[in-house]
Amino acid sequence: MAAASWGAADFAGGITTRLSNNLVAVLLTQGVGLVVASGLLLMSGEARPNDEALAWAAAAGVSGALGLAFFYLALSRGTMGLVAPLTALLGAAIPALVGLLGGESAGPLTLVGMGAALAAVVLISVPDRRLGSPVLPTYHGSRGREWLLILAAGLGFAGFFLSVDASHEAGGQVWWPLFMFKLAGVAGVAGATLLLRPLGRLPALRIGSAALLVGSAAGLGDLGGNLFFVLASEAGTLAVAVVVASLYPVVTALLARLVLHERLGRLRLVGVALAILGVALIGLGSL
Repeated sequence: MAAASWGAADFAGGITTRLSNNLVAVLLTQGVGLVVASGLLLMSGEARPNDEALAWAAAAGVSGALGLAFFYLALSRGTMGLVAPLTALLGAAIPALVGLLGGESAGPLTLVGMGAALAAVVLISVPDRRLGSPVLPTYHGSRGREWLLILAAGLGFAGFFLSVDASHEAGGQVWWPLFMFKLAGVAGVAGATLLLRPLGRLPALRIGSAALLVGSAAGLGDLGGNLFFVLASEAGTLAVAVVVASLYPVVTALLARLVLHERLGRLRLVGVALAILGVALIGLGSL
């Protein structure tokens, strides 16, 4: 569920960057998520956790929002084909390795399933220049800072996963951490905007009706991904939750096929099959 939600959010966020720009996409994603998370928190009546749990949740929100900002910046430059698989691998592999080194157990089937899932992320995201979308044009931007964007986005997502786990270990439950993710994310993006705008480093805020609609959908999808990941990390080990949740590029690619009529090449079809196999093996290994 987390992978499906984040995959849909990335698909909508990528389109929002094309309709407007990456700043609008990030602000809408975090802002809409904050409004909905606030309402869910009020309705839940969940008791406020301790300050340590809230601090880790805030750290997760800032890290995730910054990772998303770098990811959307890469999308706006047309580098999705390279950034998506490597960002997902960095974001998943670092927390998974931390979890396993920290003593989390994983049987042979689970380890093979995790390997298949990570391979699926790469294959489903490999660009194919022969294939494209007849609906949206292909953008080709400068690759001069591509590796820095990959590293920043991957570390941002890895920091989110690790901070969510730390918040849970400190006593955080569901709705308060979810609210703090978005509150800290909005604060982080707003602070960066105020800092960088006088330097002329940010695009203008232009929000058309189409960008507003699609960006709001991205916000709901991102919030859903956060919620389902929190629940998954509570139900099982961090390593497994991170790897399975990081299958979101598979969902993004499938949505591009269904909505934008992009064709899936052979490598991507193999990636989809590996994703299904990986999840099945992880499930069997957890029995």
